[in-house]
Amino acid sequence: MRPIPKLLVLALFCQFVTSQEIPDFSDLKSHEYYIGQLENSKDQNFQRILGLYDTYIRNNPSQVTAMVERCRFIGNSYYDAYEDYNLKYDETLECIEQLYAKYPTHPQVLIYRAENLYGDEELESLQESLRAISGGEWSWRDEEKSKIYQMLGEHFRYTNESEALRYYVRAQDFDPAQDLSIPLTELHQAMGNDELAKNTILSHLGGDTATWRMNNKAKLLLELGETERALELFDQVRLKDSTYIDNAEMAKAMINMGKKDLAREFLVKDTTLSWNKVGRMQALYTHDLEHADTKTALASYRSLQEANSYDDFLAVKRLGLFLKNPFLPWNFSELLHLFFLVLVIALLFVLPYIWILPIYNLGLWLKRRGKVIVPKVNFNWNLKHFWIMSFVYLLAQFLLILVFYYEENINAFFEVTFSYEEITEDEPTLAKSMLAFVAVMALGTLVVIKKNVLAHLYKSKIDLWESIKLGVAFVIFNIIFLKVLRSFITVETPDIEGLMFNAAPEIIAMLRTYGFGISFLAVALFGPIYEEIIFRGVVLGSVEKQLGFVTANIIQAAMFATIHYNFKLFLYYFVFGLITGYYAKRTGGLITGIVLHVINNFFVLLLLSILVR
Repeated sequence: MRPIPKLLVLALFCQFVTSQEIPDFSDLKSHEYYIGQLENSKDQNFQRILGLYDTYIRNNPSQVTAMVERCRFIGNSYYDAYEDYNLKYDETLECIEQLYAKYPTHPQVLIYRAENLYGDEELESLQESLRAISGGEWSWRDEEKSKIYQMLGEHFRYTNESEALRYYVRAQDFDPAQDLSIPLTELHQAMGNDELAKNTILSHLGGDTATWRMNNKAKLLLELGETERALELFDQVRLKDSTYIDNAEMAKAMINMGKKDLAREFLVKDTTLSWNKVGRMQALYTHDLEHADTKTALASYRSLQEANSYDDFLAVKRLGLFLKNPFLPWNFSELLHLFFLVLVIALLFVLPYIWILPIYNLGLWLKRRGKVIVPKVNFNWNLKHFWIMSFVYLLAQFLLILVFYYEENINAFFEVTFSYEEITEDEPTLAKSMLAFVAVMALGTLVVIKKNVLAHLYKSKIDLWESIKLGVAFVIFNIIFLKVLRSFITVETPDIEGLMFNAAPEIIAMLRTYGFGISFLAVALFGPIYEEIIFRGVVLGSVEKQLGFVTANIIQAAMFATIHYNFKLFLYYFVFGLITGYYAKRTGGLITGIVLHVINNFFVLLLLSILVR
């Protein structure tokens, strides 16, 4: 058999290649085509294609697009999306910087460079692009201007909503054909402009073909109360790709429309999916508890317990059913979990002895050695009251978890469900939990308020006006002290001394949910009163009888700092406690410490109310 001539082979190859729609090297997506050619003999083909780019660029030295595409080809050819790793990362950066050095104001160069930068470097590059748009040597197409403004919007999206909105609007103006309705709607919604958010998303419903975008738009419509339009869009999504349909979202839509039975059908269907089955069954039980009859809710509850018996480890959900219908029967497993709840409360009852018994025994040891303790505050509280308030505090914290965060904590502790999303507290729940805690602690403090201690609350060797002046001086001291601490610690919240005490999330949640009046009562009045009674009254007074004032003051200050759960500002709270403890001794009562505490918390509350407007 005669061999096929080489020229014929070459001619056939050229005919095959030219028969494929090979993009020009100056095409904005030529890199995507050539990356597709790297399936086999990757290294060999990489060098060959890179050589083709280089040859083209030598023959067309003014084709900046081809140069950018060459960099994109390098940057994407060895990128592993699964591992998020790029073998050619350093080469990509070098290619970008060489290109930027040669064409520092070219639109495509600036866009590609900004796409590969992060944080402040990205912002600086985008701002440089804005300057190039207004006065650069290259003309910018509207699509390129839109891209820069869109990237600026993305940069500020989660840090400065108004700035992000301004840039997204500019991006949409320059390129009306692109659909930025999702980020625009979310920003309007975040800024409280629900009507504008609704109009934005509704004006961009027609002609959309991207399934993921249609699905996200449907979810936004649900959140904005456009239930019927959302369902229409969900139907379109289901016809294109049913895997996008979120049964939980559909159930939410049905509830909004008052179709609770239909909502339950979607939730039941959701439980047939294998991934995170228990989490889906939890959603069904929550729905049944609120919307179905108690027998149906009990059936859902028991199915959930069969799937994972840890789901209601402390029988809190079963107690919820009991409150709705006390006559529902309990099985052995449910009674066992109820016993666990009682056992935990009993343990909380005993737990204070861990720190009270050592204080008592150390006091006995000092007395045996002839140490005479002369009380300097001489409050009528003893270690029994210290134990009572310790139990009240532990019980209040425990009840807070059971009422507001039970399912989340059980899920996390026993790994009942699986979620890749970080659990975040919504502000209304955070505010409710804080208000409930203050109420429980305030009521609990009444247990140790007897006739023989009432005088301690208002007794003082200095008058009220002097206490108020001390309170103002105390606030000034705290500001200076926090300035010093800021030199040694990093406070994540904005300035103004870390929003005072770095406790801003809870206080801001109170302000936004209940307003200044209720926040004042909880944060700046009742909170300081019961904290001073507990720490500078009960703890200081009872421990002093055993160990003397200095040791007692250190212990109460350390406990006061500990219960604020802020290690970075532990020293601040500790000094706060020492000072108010000192004034309890100096004045012979608690009123001065209460005034200092109230003025300090009022200043924090006032400052935050101004900042969150």
